[in-house]
Amino acid sequence: MYKIEKVIPLTLGTQAQTVNIGGLGCLVQNNSDAADVYFKELRDDAQEVTAENGWVLSPGASTALALTVRELSVAASAAETDARVLVLDEE
Repeated sequence: MYKIEKVIPLTLGTQAQTVNIGGLGCLVQNNSDAADVYFKELRDDAQEVTAENGWVLSPGASTALALTVRELSVAASAAETDARVLVLDEE
């Protein structure tokens, strides 16, 4: 069973941001009406997310299952894109 650890609000642009999740579970939500959000784990290859190497969340979409992540690299297809990361801890 998961409990909510915290919610991380993000304003994304086309440059990648790194969010430290610390190995906990998380869900990613794209609150944009028009922009895509891209994400991937940073640590394995040390490459920040791009449209070419990341998983895409369409406008209004969110991940359906909790992902275990250490360092989440996130970016968007447009500036000022609203996204949220729901960080979960196992109870």
